[in-house]
Amino acid sequence: MTDPAPRSEQAFAERSDAMAEFLRAAGAAPRLLPAEETVGCPLFNALAALQWTHETGLLQSSDRLHAVWFQGETAATVIERVIEGKSRFRYLGPQMETQQRTPSDGTASLDEPFVKGFDFDERWSAIAHFLQATQGRGALLSLFSSRGPEVEHVRRWLTELFHGPLPAGTDHLQALWASALGAGFVFPPAAYADGRERGWVYLELGSARED
Repeated sequence: MTDPAPRSEQAFAERSDAMAEFLRAAGAAPRLLPAEETVGCPLFNALAALQWTHETGLLQSSDRLHAVWFQGETAATVIERVIEGKSRFRYLGPQMETQQRTPSDGTASLDEPFVKGFDFDERWSAIAHFLQATQGRGALLSLFSSRGPEVEHVRRWLTELFHGPLPAGTDHLQALWASALGAGFVFPPAAYADGRERGWVYLELGSARED
C-alpha cells in the first residue's frame, strides 16, 4: 500500500487569482482549461467515464486528452493516439445526445450503437468537431499547449483526489493539469452544509510539475 501523495490547498476570492495560480503551478505540464466560464465539468462523472472507456478499450492509457465533456451518463472526448508512428486525433462521442454531423475533413473510425468516432490529421479540426457537437458547455480543452495530459495520469490523480479530503461542495472541476508525478485542480465556489460559503480553490497533489 503506497503512502498518500502530498496535498496542498489554496483558497481565492476571485476566479482570475485561482486560475493565475493554476497556470503558474502547471508550468510546462499538459493541462485542460474550461471552454467557457461556467461551473465546469461534473467531477464524479469524469472519473467514471475514464474508467469505463478504459475497460471497454475505447481509451488507452497512453492516449492524450485534448478535449473532454461529461454530462450525466454520456461523454465526448478528443484523444491523440499514435497509429503507425503518426499522431491521429480521434473524436469519440455519443450517437444520440449531441448534434450529429459528419465532418468533411474527418474519417469515420467507429460506429457502434452508442458511440461514434472520427479520426483527424489535425488537432484543431478534431476539436472544432467536438465543439460543434457539444457546444462547449461544461467542456475542458487543452489550451495554450500542443500537448494534452495522458489518460493514465488523469485517471490516477483523479482517483488519488477522491482518497483524501475534498473542498466543501466539490462536485465540478474547472481546470486540471496532470503529469507523471503531480496534478493540480481548480474548483468553483460552493457552500458548506452550515450555510457558509467558500471561494475558488486550487488543490495540488504530488510535487512535480513537469511531464
